[in-house]
Amino acid sequence: MTHTPFWADGHLDLAYLAVNGRDMRAAVPDDAPHALTLASMRQGRVRVALGTIFTELGGDPAKDRAAYRDSLDQEGAHRAGLLQLEWYEAMERAGEIAIVRTRGDLARAAAGEGAPGIVILMECADPIRSPDEVAWWHARGLRVVGMSWGHGSRYAGGNARAGGLTDVGRRFVEALDACGVLHDASHLSRAAFDDLLAATDARVIASHSNAQALLPESERHITDAQIAAIRDRDGWIGLNLYGRFLAADRRATIHDCVAHTMHVARIVGTDRVGLGSDLDGGFGRESLPLEVQSTGDYAKLLEALEAAGFAALGGTREGFAHANLMRVLEAVLPA
Repeated sequence: MTHTPFWADGHLDLAYLAVNGRDMRAAVPDDAPHALTLASMRQGRVRVALGTIFTELGGDPAKDRAAYRDSLDQEGAHRAGLLQLEWYEAMERAGEIAIVRTRGDLARAAAGEGAPGIVILMECADPIRSPDEVAWWHARGLRVVGMSWGHGSRYAGGNARAGGLTDVGRRFVEALDACGVLHDASHLSRAAFDDLLAATDARVIASHSNAQALLPESERHITDAQIAAIRDRDGWIGLNLYGRFLAADRRATIHDCVAHTMHVARIVGTDRVGLGSDLDGGFGRESLPLEVQSTGDYAKLLEALEAAGFAALGGTREGFAHANLMRVLEAVLPA
């Protein structure tokens, strides 16, 4: 029987789902429209995940507890982000998760000792009211930051809003680097991506991004040049399972997952790719690939990659499933 390794998932919107009403402790029935809870993570052997603090610029706070008015609404963004941080802390106190703050925490989670390990990733940095506040968030457990969501932020343009780093965004990069926070480029605009690389020599990942060469109509995906730049920073790129980011004008399949992974791996290397599923993050199972409808289906990705020649490129099952992301996290987490 082929060995199935445990998983390190590079992007899960756990707190966002929780504060908007999902029971994250419940099991997921086979006929449920959604796929992700803490229980389903354990069932699918997801021992480590980058769990987001996701806030939505321009949303309606009355309908969405992750939303805030605009980039000038610093207090609204801060409240929305803090609510999600406090959910992670409450789940840790309840023994449902273990927040990964150090390499030791990561090692314990990887060994399956206790609850799944959550590395906190902020997706859009507007909840951090100024660069001076980065150290406070880091002390509370923040370890990865993507400065912008699609609609941009005070700090950077996003894939749906043009613009590079702002002046305060450049100071923000310095503050992140001073605390050793890992940069996530997944939602940055092209200009902001270039500005980030000019502003820092630090490692960069794309936690949940697919290949623009296969879906050229959207700036949400990363170009071959960006993939190569992440390679040159010894970073990592996670495959996004959202169907619209895998295929156009039809239902995505596991073959699309393989195509994006193989394309990225041929540039960045098989030791710098993995899964950043974005599973169920604001969409349901109907938007996932036909064959990958739950964490329990992740192993099918390994089988499909092997059939496509991933091993011939030097890739391993363990690497894609967890080891590649773990290597990056071990390098950036404090001792």
